[in-house]
Amino acid sequence: MTLFPVAPEYNMTHHRKLPFSALLLGVAMAGAPLTAQAQLTQPLGELSEAFTWRSVGPANMSGRVSDVEGLPGPSKTFYVASAAGGIWRTTNNGTTFEQLWDNHRVVATGDLAIAPSDPNQIWVGTGEEDSRNSISPGGGIFKSTDAGDSWEPMGLEATEVIARIRVHPTNPDIVYVAALGHIWNANPERGLYRTTDGGTTWELVKHISDKAGFVDVILHPNDPNVIFAASWERVRGPYFLNSGGPGSALWKSTDGGDSWTEVVGNGFPETTKGRIGLDISLSNPDVMYAMVEAEKDEDDEGGSGLYRSTDGGETWEQRNEVNTRPFYYSQVRVDPTNPDRVYFSSTPVQFSDDGGETYGSTTVGIHVDHHAMWIDPNDPDRIVVGNDGGVGLTFDKGGNWLSLNHIALGQFYHVSYNMEKPYRVCGGLQDNGVWCAPSRLAKGEIGNHHWASIFFGDGFVTVQDPEDPNIVWAESQGGNMGRVNMATAESSTLKKPTWETGWREKQDTIVLLMQDGVDESDPRIQSLRERATLDSIANNLRWNWNTPMLQSAHDRTWFYAASNRVLKSTDWGDGLAMISPDLTYADADKIRISTRETGGVTPDLTGAETYATIV
Repeated sequence: MTLFPVAPEYNMTHHRKLPFSALLLGVAMAGAPLTAQAQLTQPLGELSEAFTWRSVGPANMSGRVSDVEGLPGPSKTFYVASAAGGIWRTTNNGTTFEQLWDNHRVVATGDLAIAPSDPNQIWVGTGEEDSRNSISPGGGIFKSTDAGDSWEPMGLEATEVIARIRVHPTNPDIVYVAALGHIWNANPERGLYRTTDGGTTWELVKHISDKAGFVDVILHPNDPNVIFAASWERVRGPYFLNSGGPGSALWKSTDGGDSWTEVVGNGFPETTKGRIGLDISLSNPDVMYAMVEAEKDEDDEGGSGLYRSTDGGETWEQRNEVNTRPFYYSQVRVDPTNPDRVYFSSTPVQFSDDGGETYGSTTVGIHVDHHAMWIDPNDPDRIVVGNDGGVGLTFDKGGNWLSLNHIALGQFYHVSYNMEKPYRVCGGLQDNGVWCAPSRLAKGEIGNHHWASIFFGDGFVTVQDPEDPNIVWAESQGGNMGRVNMATAESSTLKKPTWETGWREKQDTIVLLMQDGVDESDPRIQSLRERATLDSIANNLRWNWNTPMLQSAHDRTWFYAASNRVLKSTDWGDGLAMISPDLTYADADKIRISTRETGGVTPDLTGAETYATIV
């Protein structure tokens, strides 16, 4: 959903942020004639109340979903927790949704839980647990006693990220919370919490360290005093993610959380572990599954993958090695009626009918990057999933899927506008490309069909020409830029200069010299080779995940972009050439870690952490 707030501006003269009242004054006076400006006497508070918001969309690709939970059939109700758009509810299997989260200071949600004994009692843990570097922190745990119509904060604000909530099957006042903790720094408030009075007070029943929180917890369906919980040590910095460490482990309690024993050996990995996802079979609770991130042992055995226990967690067997991007997914769910039917999350979701030994892909035809799954216990053919593109629904156990992508959850990195009347809005979204639409219509409301997709991947900066409304520049991650003609749908890729350009020219010169009989030991050839090496190192550009680019305000044909150096084109973005030296500190260790080592137990070299770049 694209809204147009008045954002804090930076005053370069006084080096301070302007107050909101000053911004409103500027907005109010900007379009007013001088006489009106002189007569502006309306209090700014009243003036701000006159501003109204309208959603212009889009809702035709939705956005990242962190959890989904539903009511068993024949109910058609389920709830959606979004990464940056609060909580939504449908009562008609996704035909329509209503927003339940309008008036809270935090919009990032991590988990939902519906009390099994009272479906009107719902818990929401805020802060997103899928620890990419663009997630937002939360503000504690919230509770509803009227099926989501209203919410009350119930504490745990210092946890910042809540990954999982489990409610006792018969006593809704007993709740367990897996708190993952701060995103960017250590904090002692992370761990596994329990309340026995409906959230009035909380007890930290298991604490590992200020770096290791808890990411999952499950209760035995027949004996809720038996609890399994997964701790996860993960440290994120501006140029790295380190998933895994001594704080990551699987824990078991048989007394409702008063005491804990680590699950070690007997087939469960004993090496350094990272994130662990858990589920237990409702039809046969002796069968458990764990989606484990782990290093292989010295014999190159074990490691990451799907693990299964058939004796209540006493012994374990690795069923396969599938575990794509564990820090971002790591979800596993068991069919409520068949303990051998298991779904485990990657991209797309995998399914198996023999406990994970053989498997195939489901969630085919809908958005990838799945973070959530709910299976109707009364009708296991009905499954709801949540991914980077919204919500998917199947009524045949994953054979066919409906993409319920009409919730306005788009996560915009940047928004631009042009000078048309009405002006056009363009913006780049997380994992949903670049989209454009008019800001208003002559008649009627803007619909999804008015939005056009013009670029793919993760969308970021867009630039629109001030005179020709058909020219738009767009980009995806890592400096992949293009120019689009909105009238003809023609597009062209902006070619980025690389280290090879100058290197090849020098190599060609060397070949020509040698063809003329110049000996390889000649100082000219040695000098060319040394310069080629030095130039290729200096010109090996580093591009931020979110690349800055702009059109000159003085000459429309001039176009700028930046990697670790500034690049310029005098031909509408074509022929980009470097015009600056490396403007970063170019810390070699940080560059190496961000481009070749980040991820921790499982390397995650997507370019999202690339460091020493211009931003």
